[in-house]
Amino acid sequence: MYASLTNPTRRWLSAVTAIIALCVIAALSGCGAAPGTVVSPVTPLGSTLTGHVYAAGQPVIGASVMLFAAGASGNGMGAVALLSGQAPLTDSSGLFSIAESFTCSTATTQTYFVARGGIPGPASGTTNQAIVLVAVLGDCGNISTAGNTVVNEATTAAAAWALTSFFGTDASIGASATNAMGLRNAFALAENLANTSTGLSPGASLPVAAKLETAKINTLADALAGCTGSNGGTSCGSLFAGATQGGSAPSTILQAVLNIIRNPARNVAAVFMASAGQTTFQPKLSAAPQDWTLSVTYGNCTSGCGGLSTPGSIAIDSSGSVWVANYAGGAVSKFSSTGVPAAPDGFHGAGLYASYGITVDGSDNAWVTNQQSFTPTNGYSGSISKFSSLGAELSGLGYTAGGVYYPLSVAATSSGSIWVADYGSSSASLLASDGTAVSGASGYAASQLPFTSAVAIDASQNAWFALQKGIAHVTPLGDVSTYSCCVDPEGIAVDPSGDVWIADYGAYSVIELSSAGQTVATISTASTGVSPKGIAIDSAGTVWAANYFGNSITALTANTATLRSPAAGFGLDAPLHEPYGIAIDASGNLWLSNSGSNTMTEFVGLASPVKTPLLGPPSQP
Repeated sequence: MYASLTNPTRRWLSAVTAIIALCVIAALSGCGAAPGTVVSPVTPLGSTLTGHVYAAGQPVIGASVMLFAAGASGNGMGAVALLSGQAPLTDSSGLFSIAESFTCSTATTQTYFVARGGIPGPASGTTNQAIVLVAVLGDCGNISTAGNTVVNEATTAAAAWALTSFFGTDASIGASATNAMGLRNAFALAENLANTSTGLSPGASLPVAAKLETAKINTLADALAGCTGSNGGTSCGSLFAGATQGGSAPSTILQAVLNIIRNPARNVAAVFMASAGQTTFQPKLSAAPQDWTLSVTYGNCTSGCGGLSTPGSIAIDSSGSVWVANYAGGAVSKFSSTGVPAAPDGFHGAGLYASYGITVDGSDNAWVTNQQSFTPTNGYSGSISKFSSLGAELSGLGYTAGGVYYPLSVAATSSGSIWVADYGSSSASLLASDGTAVSGASGYAASQLPFTSAVAIDASQNAWFALQKGIAHVTPLGDVSTYSCCVDPEGIAVDPSGDVWIADYGAYSVIELSSAGQTVATISTASTGVSPKGIAIDSAGTVWAANYFGNSITALTANTATLRSPAAGFGLDAPLHEPYGIAIDASGNLWLSNSGSNTMTEFVGLASPVKTPLLGPPSQP
C-alpha cells in the first residue's frame, strides 16, 4: 500500500507553512540531536539516500530523520550520528532524502534510521511527539545500494525484537567492540523480520521454508499504529499503559515496544487490545497471544532444509552459525545465523550414527557423539566425530580412545580438550584436540558414574556430569566427586558464579547446586509432566530450560532462583515439538531443536548475548 501513495495534493499543502516551526519543535525532541559523537563527513555517499516515514499507513509530515552508525563501546552505547548538518524533514508524502557525504569506521559498521515527531497524515494536523520509529540499513559499505527505505511500525518492531539487547536510551544501538559479529547478525535478522523496502513482514531474505510468526509482528505493529497515527496524548494511553512494566509509563513508541518485548508475559491482553480497530498490517492475530516472544522455525520441508532428522543437541560457533546433531539421517546440520543451511541435506559423515550430543571448540570444529556407530576398535559401542568449520569430516569412522562407550554428550574446553559423557560404561572420557586419549584406555571413573547423560564445563576446565539420580565433578587429572540430588537429570549447565544447574526430566523441575555439590534450590518448571531436557544459561545469569513434553521454555533468574516465565512457560505460540537441545548466541537469540518435528526454532532476542563457542560458563561476548 505504501508504494501506491501519490505525490502531494493541494489539501496537504496547508501543512507546509508549519514545516519551519516543526523543525524547532522536533529539535526539542531530538531533531538533529544524536547519542554519541558526530563524525565529520569525508567519504562521498555516491548517491542520494531516500526513504519514507509512515504512521498507521499514512505519510508523516515534518518528521526529523537521522542516520546513525551503531556504537562499539558496550550494549546500547556509543551510537554516532553520521550527518553533520540538520536532520532532514519529511515532506507531505513522508519522503526524506539525504545527499550529504559521510563516513563510517568500517565497511561492516551497522547503520540505521531514526525518525522522530511529525504530523501523521493530513487528518491530524498536530505533531505527535511520541513518534520514534526505526529502520535498519545494515552494513555501511552497502548503504548506497539500499534503495528507498520505509520507516514504520513494522520495521520498528522488527528492530526492537532482533536488537533488544543492543538498544540503550534515546534510540542508541551499540555493542562491545568484541561483539561486532553478534550485532551484525542481529541487524541481518531484523531485515528478515521486516522488509525495509516495503515496510511489511517478513523480510525478503527470510529462508523460503522458514515459519515466522508474522501475524504477531503485524499485531504489535498495529498496536503501535494506534498511537503513531494520532496526535499523541490520550490516543497513546492504552498502549503506554500496557507497556508500563514498572516505574513510569513510556513516552515514545520505541520505549513502549522495547518494554513489551523485554517483558513478554506482562500485560499481554492490554497490549493486544491496543491493536483493536487497526488494519494497517495484515494478517494479524484474532486473539491475544500467549506472550510477546517471537519465533522463527527452520527446516519445514522434506529436502534441502539442512538435514534435520530427529535433531538433538545444539552448539553455536564464533560466526553465529548453528550446529545440530541428528539422531537419524547420518548427517550433522549447520545453519547460518539467519537460518540458511550450509549444506542442503547437512554434512554427511562415515562415522555419524545415532548422534545426540554436539559441541564446537575454539577453532570452530564441531564434535559429535555417535551412540552406537561401528568402528574396528570399538565395535558398535560408539565414537566421536570431528568436523571442520567447512563441514569436512576430520575423524574418519570416529575417535574411540579414552574409554568412549555409548557417548551421549560432549563439551569443549578453552584449552582445546573434549569431555565426553559415556552413558554405556558409566564413565567420563577426556580427549585431546586431535582425538587422542587423555583419560586412559578405560576413561575416568569407569562404572562409577551411573548412566552419564550430559556434561558441562566450569571455569577451571573441570567437567560436571549429569548421572542417574545425581551429578559428578571430574578434574582433568581424573579426580572424581559425586553428589546425590535428582530423580532423572538429563541437562546440565554451569552459571557464571560456578553454581551447577540441572534439568531434572523425571521430577519436572530445575535444580540449583553450589560448586560444592550442595542443593541450593529446587524450582518446579511450567507444570507437572513437562520434563525439562536441555538447559542453558545466558550472560546475565538467566537459566533457560527446554520442556520436552511441555513444548515450552522455562526461564529462571539465577541469583534468586525465581521463575521469570509464566506458569505455562514461554513460547506456547511457537511450533515447538519435543524440544531437546537449547543454546544461546551472541545476539541474544535462543535456539531449540524440535526432535519431534525435524525442525529448529529460534526465539528472537529473548536471552542476553553469550560469547560463542561456549567453552565453559557463559560470559558476555
